[in-house]
Amino acid sequence: MKKLFTILLLTIGFSLNAQYYSITYVNVPPENQAEFASIETTYWSKVAQAAIDAGKQSAWGLVAAVGGVPNGWTHAFVNVYETAEDLANATTNWDPESVLGIESSLLNTVELTDGGFNFQNWAVQTSLSTGERPAGSVTVWNFARPDNLAGFIDENKTLWKRQFESDMGGRISWGVGLKLNNRSQNLSTVMTWDRYPSLADALEALNSYGGQLPRQSKMLEYDPDGWTAQVIVADVMWVD
Repeated sequence: MKKLFTILLLTIGFSLNAQYYSITYVNVPPENQAEFASIETTYWSKVAQAAIDAGKQSAWGLVAAVGGVPNGWTHAFVNVYETAEDLANATTNWDPESVLGIESSLLNTVELTDGGFNFQNWAVQTSLSTGERPAGSVTVWNFARPDNLAGFIDENKTLWKRQFESDMGGRISWGVGLKLNNRSQNLSTVMTWDRYPSLADALEALNSYGGQLPRQSKMLEYDPDGWTAQVIVADVMWVD
């Protein structure tokens, strides 16, 4: 089941086992990005693997934004959990001294960022996957703040999921997440993700801005303003 879970990850493309995830956004200046990625993939990935092996979480990933994003982050961590309790206790997972025999201060990557870490917690509402995860695949993260949050989620669970079960439209995974925190009057409350086999496939999909919504759709009523942001992310590393 754990191998199945990995295949269905999105960069986020969760299996049915995954119920919760956190996204931690970081802005890393260009001159620090190589060192940042090296420390995270060489050391912190092993700390994450120990937490996974202990059953405290399901997966850990580091992704990089492609082409920059409006609010200035360059990388993001995705930590995946099966239960709310695992998510709530996640801070206990990060003890490199007990796993690697190295003090956390020696592996500090916050000092390599511009502004530190900014995290959000999410809950998976629904997802689909073809079971593929080829090298070079990327994911489009779509953020929204619908006027009718329940209607937005319910339509994705029923109408859009049925449509994608018949035709994924070039996607290799798709899903919907509800933001748990932090919430405010001007932040997105929901996200969807679309994983594509390549960057070219994602760009081609984003170039399609027209088309008729299904007759049953009320999405223009639920979310009249559309996406608040769309970001392409590429994998740096995943462990499970």
